[in-house]
Amino acid sequence: MIKETYECRECGSSNIVKNGHSASGSQQYHCKDCGAHKVLDPEPRGYSEEEKEKILRAYRERGSKRAISRIFGISRNTLTRWLKKRDENPIQ
Repeated sequence: MIKETYECRECGSSNIVKNGHSASGSQQYHCKDCGAHKVLDPEPRGYSEEEKEKILRAYRERGSKRAISRIFGISRNTLTRWLKKRDENPIQ
């Protein structure tokens, strides 16, 4: 059993043990009470609003979608989706 005071995200039990790592490298745990296999504190997914704004600002400075996707390491489809969303809400 783990000595720190961690609790299962499913049932709240502290009867958990370490159980390998996820694909992203985060420590996984197994709850012996409810049988859940989870990461205790999952990393937030996606891009922050500051990152999105920085990328969109670079695109507005006449960078192509292909160049922006190479520079920032994002998919062109993601960039296109953000641009469509921005065009639907022109207040931003």
